[in-house]
Amino acid sequence: MVALVLFAWLGAASITHAVDAGRLLSQYGHTGWRLQDGELPAPAYPMTQTADGYLWIGTQAGVVRYDGARFVPLDTLTESRLASPFVVALLAARDGSLWIGTQAGLSRWKDGKLTDYAGIDTPVLSLAQGDDGRVWLLTLSKEAKPLCEVAGAGVICHGKQDGLNAAGICCDRMITDGKGTFWMGTDTALVQWREHAQSKTYPIEAKIKAGTPGSLILAREPTGEIWAGLPMTGPGLGLQQLVGEQWRSFQASALSGSDLAVQSMYRDRSGALWVGTIDRGIYRIASGHVDHFATKDGLTSDSIYSFFEDREGNMWVSTSAGIDRFRDFKVWTYTTREGLGVDEVDSVLATRDGRIWAGTASSLDVLDHGEIHSLRSGKELPGTQVTALFEDSAQRVWVGIDEGLWIYADGKFTAVTDGGGKPLKGMAFAMAQDGDGDVWAVMRGHPSRVVRIHDGQAVQSLAPPEFPSARSMASDAAGHIWLGLQHGDLVQLGATGPRVTTGLNTTVFDIAVAKDGLVAGGTAKGLIVFKDGLLRVLSAKDGLPCDAIHGVVDGEDGALWLAMPCGLVRVGLADIGDALHHPTHAVSANVIDVLDGMHPGAAPFQKKMARAPDGSLWLANGVALQSFEPHAASATSASLPVHVEGLVADRNHYPLAEGLSLPPLTHDVQLDYTATALAVPQHVRFRYRLDGREKTWIDAGQRRQAFYTDLPPGAYRFRVAASLDGHAWEEAAPLAFTVKPAFYQTSLFMLLVVALMALSLWMLFAWRLVHVKTQMRTLFDERHAERERIARELHDTFLQAVQGLMLRFQSAMERIPPTEPARELMEQALDHADEVIIEGRDRVTTLRMGEPKAANLEDAIRQAGEDGARDTATAFRLTVEGARRPLDRAVREEILRLSKEAIANAFAHARASHIDVNVTYGRRHLTLSVVDDGTGFDVDMLSGSSPVGHWGLQGMHERATTLRARLTFSSRPGIGTAVELLVPADIAFRDAPGPWRRWRELVGMMFTGRRVRSLDRDEA
Repeated sequence: MVALVLFAWLGAASITHAVDAGRLLSQYGHTGWRLQDGELPAPAYPMTQTADGYLWIGTQAGVVRYDGARFVPLDTLTESRLASPFVVALLAARDGSLWIGTQAGLSRWKDGKLTDYAGIDTPVLSLAQGDDGRVWLLTLSKEAKPLCEVAGAGVICHGKQDGLNAAGICCDRMITDGKGTFWMGTDTALVQWREHAQSKTYPIEAKIKAGTPGSLILAREPTGEIWAGLPMTGPGLGLQQLVGEQWRSFQASALSGSDLAVQSMYRDRSGALWVGTIDRGIYRIASGHVDHFATKDGLTSDSIYSFFEDREGNMWVSTSAGIDRFRDFKVWTYTTREGLGVDEVDSVLATRDGRIWAGTASSLDVLDHGEIHSLRSGKELPGTQVTALFEDSAQRVWVGIDEGLWIYADGKFTAVTDGGGKPLKGMAFAMAQDGDGDVWAVMRGHPSRVVRIHDGQAVQSLAPPEFPSARSMASDAAGHIWLGLQHGDLVQLGATGPRVTTGLNTTVFDIAVAKDGLVAGGTAKGLIVFKDGLLRVLSAKDGLPCDAIHGVVDGEDGALWLAMPCGLVRVGLADIGDALHHPTHAVSANVIDVLDGMHPGAAPFQKKMARAPDGSLWLANGVALQSFEPHAASATSASLPVHVEGLVADRNHYPLAEGLSLPPLTHDVQLDYTATALAVPQHVRFRYRLDGREKTWIDAGQRRQAFYTDLPPGAYRFRVAASLDGHAWEEAAPLAFTVKPAFYQTSLFMLLVVALMALSLWMLFAWRLVHVKTQMRTLFDERHAERERIARELHDTFLQAVQGLMLRFQSAMERIPPTEPARELMEQALDHADEVIIEGRDRVTTLRMGEPKAANLEDAIRQAGEDGARDTATAFRLTVEGARRPLDRAVREEILRLSKEAIANAFAHARASHIDVNVTYGRRHLTLSVVDDGTGFDVDMLSGSSPVGHWGLQGMHERATTLRARLTFSSRPGIGTAVELLVPADIAFRDAPGPWRRWRELVGMMFTGRRVRSLDRDEA
């Protein structure tokens, strides 16, 4: 037989929740995972839960981790492997580590690393941790040292030399009290040993006599009593308890311990003892009561291997065919399995003495402090179908049965009569009591009517058409009777009572009046709420989870509880009040759904819902009786562990380590996360955000993965939070990671690109500058060549012709006698002709040589100004600012001619008393300004093309355009004129020789295909 293990799990002291031992096993939420479902790789044995909330399951094929939604093999979490895949013992230590005992040794899982312990190469059968933190293990020792403790990277084993003497085959079971005392089971006895003391043996005589192989299964009561289970039946075998120093068989009214072949045991936190058998399923012993659960009830197998109770109180069971989970429901269900007469509950009543009454199709069932008694049809019940139920102020129970109405008191049924003393006819659907003590009942029949009953006799009947047809009723604190009508309205009985018209045209199935006077009616189209003259119908569009409402009851917690097809719903009265006063206000609803044990359904009769004196709610859903305790449901639950489990980028898994970096150009990123809620994982909702990309939380619902595509390079932090049942959000430790940039995504590359762009722009500008200068040089060369041509033409034609004429006139003059007046006139004409020839030669020289070379621009301007002022009363002044810089020769000539034109205009036309010329050598411009205080002129009249007669101004503009300069005129009649010329420095000044000049010439050659001649070269 496979060696099995029972181990003690030491949970956190703050965790006290356990499955409710007062419930039957059939009432728990039960879920099974069978081997054929594929979730488990092999049969499961031990189970435990680590501090991070994960459930760990040991199987024949390794360890499996479960978070409530996914089974994940340990082999997928690490590349390391266990010494043997057959796991027989597990321990969750208080430091968060997981100890794993296999058929071939001991291993430890901590922080994602699997560590093997040297010195252990035999099966580790059981594990435990003492209060001092030491880890103990039970092994199949070859040296008679079965009990070992972990010390550093190895173990220290104890045997006879330490006082541990075990007769027979020892040992494969071990439990401890955590304080140094251990109990171990051999094949025939229980051995008790305490450190530094001699062991004590408690033999089981029946086992010795049987001689059948098999080990003891052990469990310990908090008071110290020891339970031993044997895998065989018979007198003195099966389930035994050590009382004093004697073994006694367990005996109960429904069970004899000697009839059980015990294979596993577990003592849960509520004090119940769970017993797993070889072939009869589970027995649970709690407060002397024995409950049984087997394959006929849904168990995966009747052969039980082990038990485990997690922090949430769920009980886990491993069997030969899978694993099972038992969990508490928030809503508990009672059916025929729990003792009801029939599985059809049509009404419910909670009386003031704490009893719960359920009306069914053939019985009236009474739940009296955990015990169910039935008044059955044909016996105690005077009829078959129980309809409406009601308790009056005298604590009598009114019961509608078939087509009549009865009063149950002192164990007897008394019929309600009509005015003639005969039994009142009609099917009772609802009842209520007014302030005078009279009971009102809705009786359906022919005709349907509302009946007032006094002292057990009907004294008043309200029937259509004088009175509308009703379906439900309730009384308020003042004793007024409210009716829910068939066509959807609400009405208060009495001449002065209000009538609430809703226009719904649907039946009011149930009605309730809250302590604050709010009247609520449940219909198929929503909840009717009315108070102080304000009316509203709340439905799904107003915050309710669905529309239809089968039952309504006023809770103790300041809320209405609604039985709806989508669950049991709580809505606060204050929230409803806000909805009445603000038509757009949506209410907030808390839903208890099918996962919480709620079985929605519609019962035909009142009461459909009832509130017991202890605040618990009881519901009839047409099939079963259900109960819900709001106070227990609202108790604060343990914190919800949330984890980021993994990161997958482009199908590669990355360890979640500090400094996690993803490679450049990562395309797809998948982040796995979870929350370890083992009971109802469907109630966990997630939200996440990626800092560095998202500024708000993303609602993920129940999804446990986040996906990102094409994350740009940068630093990110992934955050995830989870909420269970709408409680506070619990956040996992954030995961920080970076996406590395590709070379072209780095800052250095971006700077290089910017630098190259700037260099390209500079080169383009340099090329443009060279091109402009080349164009200017070409223009200047063309103009110079044209001037030389004109000079040649003047010299070779006009001057030569004039010289020839003068020679002929000279010859003619010599023939005129000196005394003749004509000779003197001729001589004067020839002298004037000589002056003309001289002037013409000067003009030709000027055309060929240009302006006379001056030392600098300002000297030439000064000379021109002084020449102009010589014969006038106008004062001329020249100022120079900035450090002088050499000018391009051609540019200097153009600037000089333009300045002369401006100065000449000022002398000729301005009639100025002062003419100021300023030359400024700036870093970016050469600035020339000519300012006079003369008569001025209207600049606007000369805008655009210069009028005929102002060719000088036009020439100045043309010269400025040639220089790529800016020429501006500022003048008004009577205030003088200012002329300003701004010539770009790159054009005005000669380049200094050096590498940049050679580079620019090279650029010019690249773009123009020829060598660019420097513009600062003086030409002879």
